[in-house]
Amino acid sequence: MASFDEVVPPGKAGSIRASVHTANYKGAIGKSITVTHDDKSQGPIPLSVVAKIVGSVDVLPYPAMQLARHRRGFEEPALLLVRQDPTEKGTLAVDKVTTTAKWLKATTRKVEKVEPALVGLPESHPGDVIISIQASGAPVGTHIESVIFKTGLMREPEVTIPVTVTVDPAVTLQPGDLILNPAADGADGATGQVLVAVRDDLDPKEVKLATEGAGFSVRADPPGERAFRLIVDWSGKGSHAATQTVVHVKVGTETVDLPVRVNLARVANPS
Repeated sequence: MASFDEVVPPGKAGSIRASVHTANYKGAIGKSITVTHDDKSQGPIPLSVVAKIVGSVDVLPYPAMQLARHRRGFEEPALLLVRQDPTEKGTLAVDKVTTTAKWLKATTRKVEKVEPALVGLPESHPGDVIISIQASGAPVGTHIESVIFKTGLMREPEVTIPVTVTVDPAVTLQPGDLILNPAADGADGATGQVLVAVRDDLDPKEVKLATEGAGFSVRADPPGERAFRLIVDWSGKGSHAATQTVVHVKVGTETVDLPVRVNLARVANPS
C-alpha cells in the first residue's frame, strides 16, 4: 500500500510512503511501485522496495507438510523441527498446538540434548522442538489443513503450518463405469472388464465382490492380487432381464461402487 503527495510544485520534493504486509513471508522479498505523472519529458518512474523478512523461528525441513498413504504421517508420524532464529530474543516455548481437523493430530517434544539427524530432519539441538503430525481416519480425497502453535516469541508469536493430506480410495477403477456391448448378431450375453488397483495399506486378499442385479456375475482375475481385472458377465436371458447393476468392491471397511450398464442400442441398431 502506498500514499503520496498528489501535487509537487516545480523544483520541489514530494514524498511517497509505502508499506509492505509481511505476514506469511520470510527471507528476501521485492515489491515494485510505479509512479505516474504529467511530466511529458519522461515516462512512468519504477521504484523497488527490497526487504529481508526475519521471523522468530525456522521450520525444518520445510514450513509445510504433505501426508499421503505411501509417506509418513499415517501409520507413523511425520516430523517437523522448530528452531529459534538466532536474532530473536527470548526463549522458544511452543504451546497451544491446534489443528483444523479432528482427525489431524499434532504433539510436541522439546529437545534436551543433541540428537542425530533423522529421515528428513537435520541434527537437532537443545532448545529445538520436534512436532509430530499424524492423520488418523482422514477421509478420502485431498484436504488442505493447518497445524497452529504459539512460540512465546515477539516477532512471530504464532505460526501456521499448512498440511496437505491425500487419501486415495480403497480401490481405484479404470474406467470408473462399465458399458457392456452385446454381440450385434443378437446372441444372449455380454462381458466387459475394468482394471482395479488396491490401495497399498490394504490387504488385496480381503477384496470382496458383489453385484445387485440378477443376470450379472462378477469375478477377479487374478484373485488376491493388488492389481487385477474385474470381469463382469451378463447372461441376457429372459424378456425382462435386468440391463444395469452396481458392482460393489469392498476391502476391509471401505467400499467403492462400479456402475454397469448394458448397451442394448447396439443390438437394436447394429452398425
